[in-house]
Amino acid sequence: MDNSELTILVIDDEAFVRETISDYLSDSGFEILGAGDGEEGLDVFRKESPDAVLVDLNMPKVDGFEVLKEISAESPDTPIIVVSGAGLIQDAIKAVRLGAWDFVTKPIVDLKILEHALGQGLERASLIAENRRYKEHLEAEVEKRTEDLRHEVKVRREAQEAFMALQDEVIETQKEIILTLGEVVETRSNETANHVRRVAELSYILARRYGLEKEEADLLRLASPMHDVGKIGIPDTILNKPGKLTPDEIKVIQTHTTIGHEILKHSERPIIKAAAIVAYEHHERWDGTGYPQGLSGEEINIYGRITGIADVFDALGSERVYKKAWSIEKIKGYFAEGRGKQFDPQLTDLFFDGIDEILELRRKHPDG
Repeated sequence: MDNSELTILVIDDEAFVRETISDYLSDSGFEILGAGDGEEGLDVFRKESPDAVLVDLNMPKVDGFEVLKEISAESPDTPIIVVSGAGLIQDAIKAVRLGAWDFVTKPIVDLKILEHALGQGLERASLIAENRRYKEHLEAEVEKRTEDLRHEVKVRREAQEAFMALQDEVIETQKEIILTLGEVVETRSNETANHVRRVAELSYILARRYGLEKEEADLLRLASPMHDVGKIGIPDTILNKPGKLTPDEIKVIQTHTTIGHEILKHSERPIIKAAAIVAYEHHERWDGTGYPQGLSGEEINIYGRITGIADVFDALGSERVYKKAWSIEKIKGYFAEGRGKQFDPQLTDLFFDGIDEILELRRKHPDG
């Protein structure tokens, strides 16, 4: 992406901060628009339609929270990065809920941090736009083909086969988009792309062992890659923090379950409805000490219980920058300790009774 084609709006009541950020980003090739308060910033946004917005929270007249609220409502796909000296974790949570894509705290020691956050936001916005264009293209193709089929009475069988082939293509594309989005989220949090693929297959295997029909198990296989989609709403500074998280930062991380649920819950598509359940409940615990709702036992949807086991198993068995991969014996010990506490005891037994199939799946989809 050529920065010279991108316009960034910087809204900050401190002229020095505004000019410093503007000069740095101008040197990186961006076209810069400036505003000294929220009211002016909203006016500039509506007139110029910039590609991204950097906004302070504490400003006279209209503050940054109101700017977030209005821009998110008017243009939800425009990246908004909060650049503020307000260090309260409550401010960060409120900003994310109002639509902030990331949060960078002032004073900014290294402006490369801001440029990185901006680049991540623009890349994500580009992916969203590309997916929308592709979806619109497919819908247009389906509509056109369907209209053509209405006039092909003499070749009904051939037309029906063509329609079914196109329908299969749409389904396969939907699967690919879901997996891609899941991979983007995991990569952002320093997970590997194959993690979501393994979680999908592990969830399918366990669902079938539990007794779910193949159609429903396939539904879960498609939905489970979206389990961490809510991490889209977690700032990079917390998501990729190398050290131990503070209690307040842990609370922010835990909001990925509710953020994911909010993103997905309004869809009527069976896959997305299932994904909303998975995103919301995969961190609940059998003994009721999980989050976000504190559900226990069979109050937890079977989709959440299955995906929770698949996610934890794969995470423990995978090497990360902050830990070595656990041996299978150590993982078995962890699940034995968590059986009936963290995990559904029946599902735990079913999962490990066929461990050879599970290990073979991991060998087929290694971290690359």
